[in-house]
Amino acid sequence: MQPNPVSSRRRDLLLLIFSIAGILGLTGRGIYLLIMGFRSFKLVFTSDQVSTLLDASSMFFCAVLLLPLLVYCIRKLKGLEILQAKPAPIRFWQAIVLIGGWLFLVILGSVLNSISNYGGLIAMPFFLLGIAIPVAGLAWIAIGGLQVGSWRRLWAAFAIGMTGSTVLAVLLEYSIVAIAALVAGVIAASNPEWLAIFQQVKNQVTNSGDVQTLLTTLAPYLTNPLVLLVALAFASVLAPIIEETLKPAAVWLLGKRLRSPAEGFALGALCGAGFALLEGSLAASGMAQLLGIGLAARAASSLMHITASALMGWAIASARLEKRYGRLAWIFLVSISIHGLWNGSVILAVFGSLRITLQSASPDLLGILLVVAGIGILGVMLLAIIIILPVVNLRLRKASKENDKHVQSDIIAPLQS
Repeated sequence: MQPNPVSSRRRDLLLLIFSIAGILGLTGRGIYLLIMGFRSFKLVFTSDQVSTLLDASSMFFCAVLLLPLLVYCIRKLKGLEILQAKPAPIRFWQAIVLIGGWLFLVILGSVLNSISNYGGLIAMPFFLLGIAIPVAGLAWIAIGGLQVGSWRRLWAAFAIGMTGSTVLAVLLEYSIVAIAALVAGVIAASNPEWLAIFQQVKNQVTNSGDVQTLLTTLAPYLTNPLVLLVALAFASVLAPIIEETLKPAAVWLLGKRLRSPAEGFALGALCGAGFALLEGSLAASGMAQLLGIGLAARAASSLMHITASALMGWAIASARLEKRYGRLAWIFLVSISIHGLWNGSVILAVFGSLRITLQSASPDLLGILLVVAGIGILGVMLLAIIIILPVVNLRLRKASKENDKHVQSDIIAPLQS
């Protein structure tokens, strides 16, 4: 079936508008952050100003990464040819160089960030590269040797994952938090005792002079098992369902225009890479004082996002092209389980650390067990997904080669004259 020129042009226009809107939105937010963060400029940067600087720089960086899609959309609308993209598989020495270079940049950036009043400014390029290199390397591992489609399709999948999926996920998650806060407010308003407690907590938080005082004030609430259950319900159930549904948005939109489940896997990985880049930049910018730890944590999270989204892309393409809806159902459960266990292990480790930190009298056994359990689950998950991503890529590459051989063997050679 030949593609409909009218619908194809409409898609090109929509992608062009999307790329322009994304560039303007990211650039606008970056400018706003700079203005708000440096209204009272001083010779010595505060930690908040450093975080704002890193956050703003990540906005500009992500805006630049939307330019390739803009260029390819213009080329397509002009009727110019766009080449097919099929990145070569990553080689072992290339992976080692990427890992070594990334470690060097993270260590150097962390040192520079800590020895100068302008450390945040000096460390800015190291921060951006520290986020981007793992995302690029992991995406390369996922898509290397697989058919992705045109270069426009490659950048479109990345851009939709980075801006479209991330923005929608954040809006939905914030909406759930807002609804929960509204319900809690209504309940508190109808119960004078609860309202008094909320007002007391608000006053204590407002009057807390430093982080340690704030933690001590909130200790009875932060270490409450009910708080742990609520955090696990949101981060390990609701957030994974939302994000694993929205991350592979480009694959959902392509539908039957996909050519194979392998292409769905590759495009899903690119969607996850875009999502991981923007989310990772926003999260890591808040850890300006612990830049090395923040970048390492985001590299691991990028692996989780890319792997889960790649599996979802493969399952979506299988369902749309081969009617394998059962595969889509169980892969969706696998993806949200990977994401949920990852988030849950982090929450357990953080919750346990809080209990240990706030327990001054004697060692907190439950806190220690929670930290050990959280780190243990995280380690097992990390090892599992490190194996899953390249193994699935290799199997899909082998399957694609077998399909190509089968197609070639079915072609009848012309008679010799």
